[in-house]
Amino acid sequence: MDIGVPSVRNLFRIKAERRLLWIAIGITSIPLHLLYNSAVYTSLAANDFFLTRVTSDHFDLGGYLNATEVFHSYRWTSRNATTGKEYGDIGYQTDSHDTQQFTSMLEGHNASTPSYQDLTPSRCANLYNRDFVSNRRNLFLITNYTSNSRFNNTLLSLQIVQGNESLPTSWMYPDSLFESGRCDGGMITSMVAKGHPWLVTLSTGEEVEVSGCKSEITDEKCKVQFSLGIMIAVICCNLVKACAMIITVVRSREPTLVTLGDAIDSFLRIPDPTTRGICFADRRFIDREWRRGWRTGPRQWKQMGVQRWWTSVSKTRWITCNFFFAIAIIATAVLLKFRLYNDGLNLKTDIRSMWSRGFGKVNSVSLLKTIHFRNIPESVLLANLPQTILSFLFLTYNSLFTCMLAGHEWSLLGHNHCTLRVTSPRPGQRSTYWLQVPYTYAIPLMTLSGLLHWLTSQSIFLARVEVSDQFGWEISSTINTVGYSCIAIIFVLTLCILALLAAGGMGFNSFSAEITTVGCCSAAISAACHSRGADAEGIVGKKVRWGDVGYGPNQGVKHLTFRVRRMWGSQYLGRYILGRGEGRNDL
Repeated sequence: MDIGVPSVRNLFRIKAERRLLWIAIGITSIPLHLLYNSAVYTSLAANDFFLTRVTSDHFDLGGYLNATEVFHSYRWTSRNATTGKEYGDIGYQTDSHDTQQFTSMLEGHNASTPSYQDLTPSRCANLYNRDFVSNRRNLFLITNYTSNSRFNNTLLSLQIVQGNESLPTSWMYPDSLFESGRCDGGMITSMVAKGHPWLVTLSTGEEVEVSGCKSEITDEKCKVQFSLGIMIAVICCNLVKACAMIITVVRSREPTLVTLGDAIDSFLRIPDPTTRGICFADRRFIDREWRRGWRTGPRQWKQMGVQRWWTSVSKTRWITCNFFFAIAIIATAVLLKFRLYNDGLNLKTDIRSMWSRGFGKVNSVSLLKTIHFRNIPESVLLANLPQTILSFLFLTYNSLFTCMLAGHEWSLLGHNHCTLRVTSPRPGQRSTYWLQVPYTYAIPLMTLSGLLHWLTSQSIFLARVEVSDQFGWEISSTINTVGYSCIAIIFVLTLCILALLAAGGMGFNSFSAEITTVGCCSAAISAACHSRGADAEGIVGKKVRWGDVGYGPNQGVKHLTFRVRRMWGSQYLGRYILGRGEGRNDL
């Protein structure tokens, strides 16, 4: 069995009751990772708006206004999203201030109203060149055309721009530029800022230049919301976990093998006869020979000098951890490159732009609009899938440190006399660490885990957009999707790479003394705990040290095991040297 480290192998060697409790805790962890971060979420507000192209004299007295044509277009485009009623129908809200304000602007009156702001073409293009317009609404584009016998109406065109359109900014580009495929997110803004004319296309196919704008100012309507269904699922999962832990505490009365000290204490009290006579055994010997019933008699201990920490971790754990971390890092890097290309960003030159978008902020730029979700649960599952993957990766990462630190603790037992660190200490013993490993390592590991989970939640997250109609009466449509933050993804990648390098660097530390490398293998620990006959009772509860104790009973060969301080005198000085790795002995 594996001692002191999470292991699926151990699951098949425990009682059915404990196995069921373990499964209950494990299964309820999956929904928590998939749902917990989205129990509370924010929603971004966006607006549908009327886009009206008018002549330069639309707001002047004496302009050629065809009211019949104006209101024919207005009635059709301003239908209520719920009832389908058009402007002027019975039951349609025509007494609204916003409605009357827009109608007055449409007729060319009240051009100086404070609800509408005069904008330059550059400023207007900058405010409306986005997928979701949240603090602006209805817009009048003032062209350089003047009403005359050719244009006998100051109203050139009237349309509604919907916030849930796939290309909501296509109206900003002339047809000649749009059809060529050369228009990108910031092209119009950049061209107009440099003094180039801003051209738009009329319904007749003619291109006119925009000389100014009148834009309606409106308040944003962002919300903080929570999902009742997700909250209930989270509460139920936590309740199952709490019950499982309470049952474990109340019903568990058996000795536990949680730490290395627990195993040593148990094997010193009740020796395991199957490992007798192989005190030289290390983890590799157990796996390669002992488990197969091969040569298990006494043999010479092949001393190899003081080993590195990484030797206490099996190759399977190293390969598993590094392989899955590498796959996750490569996949994330590829997706990041794709999103940077899609957003027109460069990793070297646009760091400031990515930083300005922030961590986990819902904005119109960084939304996954290529995938359409029918409801919130679908987007929640995709947004939190990385959290589940990260938890699995961190379990494998944490197991590396647990194994290395267990090996370090084992080596200390060959360097000097130590009290055993056990779960339920008796007199002469010390209690285990609250976080299983020394706080010097446990606190940084916990901090790393929390930081990675937080950065991941800011890298990809639930994004909900509520689109209001052109007068703000009702929600015309709702978009459930996933948002992402490129700068947060970069931080996650950097931190994961540094974490792997830190684990590799830790593995190059040297153990305190030359001693068998048992890792977390219970059989190897057992083999090292066979004391010499009557000495067993005097060892328990004392400071112990592992090394050469002379000839074993009825064996004719020297023996390696644990002894207390009082049993080591000057006659064992040479054996101290052996324990430090400076000699050889036939065992």
